[in-house]
Amino acid sequence: MAAKKESQSTKLVLKVVTGTSSSGKAITSSRTFSAVNPAATDDDMLDVGAALGALQAHDVQTISRVDTATLVAAE
Repeated sequence: MAAKKESQSTKLVLKVVTGTSSSGKAITSSRTFSAVNPAATDDDMLDVGAALGALQAHDVQTISRVDTATLVAAE
């Protein structure tokens, strides 16, 4: 039986460094931007993430794309 994707959604997540712990490890926080068009290319997502990161008060550690979809049996 083949699977089919339904209800796909995409989010852009920026992980920013908000400080340093007493042991010297980075303390991070996430900024999530929902309702991104799933058809957006990875290059576009990176460009937008970099632009949004430049607006943040903290340094950006990572830019991530999170795709979520429901799988159903194809008829």
